[in-house]
This record gives sequence, structure tokens and C-alpha cells, in this order.
Amino acid sequence: MRAVVTGANGFVGKYLVEKLAERGYEVWAVIRNEAEDISGIAPFYPHVVLCDLKDFSSLHEKIPHAEFECFYHLAWAGSSGSARADYQMQLRNAAASGKAAEAAAKIGCRRFAGAGSVTQMMYGEYLKKDGSTPEMTACYAAAKNAAEGIARCVCTEYGIDFLWGYLSNFYGAGDRSGNIINFLIGNYRKGIVPELTDGRQKADLMYVSDVAEALLALGERGRAGCTYYIGYGEPRPLREFVLQVRDCVNPGLDSGLGRKAFGGLDIDFSGIDAGKLHRDTGFSPEVCFEEGIRKTVEWQEKGGNGWI
Repeated sequence: MRAVVTGANGFVGKYLVEKLAERGYEVWAVIRNEAEDISGIAPFYPHVVLCDLKDFSSLHEKIPHAEFECFYHLAWAGSSGSARADYQMQLRNAAASGKAAEAAAKIGCRRFAGAGSVTQMMYGEYLKKDGSTPEMTACYAAAKNAAEGIARCVCTEYGIDFLWGYLSNFYGAGDRSGNIINFLIGNYRKGIVPELTDGRQKADLMYVSDVAEALLALGERGRAGCTYYIGYGEPRPLREFVLQVRDCVNPGLDSGLGRKAFGGLDIDFSGIDAGKLHRDTGFSPEVCFEEGIRKTVEWQEKGGNGWI
């Protein structure tokens, strides 16, 4: 069995390469350039392919034409922080997704599985509403929606299966971004009280190894032409997650909840079919939030060395 993974050296990509290797896949791991540190994927003996997003139109020339089970497209520049507001970068990402789907078809992949975001669900309808006032970082969600549509069109044109996963908020050992979990752990470890909202907005946080397993299930057993929400499917008020992190790291410290107003959008989980992936593929997450936080804290306490 063979598979391609773009963004293979990213946070989720490394875990996906490992999962595929464990399942017996021969993996072609696409990374940006030779300056990338491949220590996270090297133990799984992938074929390393050097190709920047801007050069994806030639990606099919760098991978042998063969029978590939699936092409997993995870590569995305500017997926966090202020870079989400860079609309030109985000547009290039959307275009690269179309090129990735075209490359998948040209090298003989049967299926194309793209990694979307729950922000697509958060902003999808809102961006179309009269009088909406989205912040610039919503360009990320808009580009993800464009990428999904473009990739679907290309896959249809070339006659390969299209699948798309809307990834919920994820975290875990090896993540060096400033996401909410890393932010909380870092502050609580230092005894710093963060300024947080009251945390009443709903959230669904998933450990990275489960995200990788879900993507693998999506690519192998998802129904062609379908989209899937990837998360635990049991959203809770964010404050509950915050308090669990605080209690794990520094239980005597003020959590910081309620120190600032919430000005963002809340995800309407009532319209999300969280059980669809399980029904179609049999996937179920294995790492509960308590265990995931323990793993992440242990990794940070070791200095954030390695990625597992």
C-alpha cells in the first residue's frame, strides 16, 4: 500500500506518517525544502519529497506514477496566529490545494483527503450575511472553504474520490504553536494568571494522535464525495477545559476566567453531525482530555524536546 502526505513535517503530519507506517503503508512525505528537520518522520522510513506549496504544479513530477491508495493534503502556510489574516498567503494555499488534487490524480491516487478546519463551519454562513463584520483572521476560514471547493472540482474532473475533514481544535505533544492549550499550560507553569473570557463558548478539543487516526480512517474508509467533522463530538463550555488544565498544572492559581469580554463567534455544534465519521469508518478517539493534557504537560516539562 502507498500513500502521499503533504505537510508531512507539520504537527499533525508527523503523527499521520507514523500511523500510516504502522499500518504498513509506503509513504511519500512531502516537505518544503532541505532545510526542514525531518527527525520526526525519519524513523518511519518515508520517501522524502522536497516541494514548496508554490511549486505544487510540478509535484507530480517528483513522485513516481503508481497505485496509491490515498493522497493526504495537510500542507498549509499561515495556519495560526496573525498569518491567518494574510489573504494573499491564504489564497495561495487555496490554489495549492487544487494543484495537490491534480497531482494526486496524475500520479495514480485513487482518493484525495484534505484537511479542513472547524472554522469553516464557524464562518461559512456568517461571511455571507448582510452586515457581518468578520475580523481579518477569518481570511483563513474563507481560504479553507475555497480550497475545499477547488479540490472537489479537480477531483471530479479527474475521476478520483474526494474527501474532506473539518478538524476541531487539536493539541498535544510536539505542538509548538501558541494555541489555547499551550498558552494555558505555559502560563500556569510560570504562575502567571492569564486574561481569559468567562469561557462559556463551546469547544471540542482533540488530542493529535486521534486526529491522525481519524484522517487515516477518513482516507481509507470514508464515503467518496463526503465531508466529515473530526473531533470528539462532545463539546463543552471552554471554561471546563480551562479549569482541567489549571488543576493539572497549578491547582492553587486563579484560572483567569472572566477577566475580559468575549468578542468572537461561537460554533453552533447543534448543526454538526459528529457521529458521521464513526458510522462510516468505525473510528473512535482513544485519548481522553485528561490523558492528553498529561502527555502535553510532560512534553513541555521535558523542554519540548521531540514530538511524542
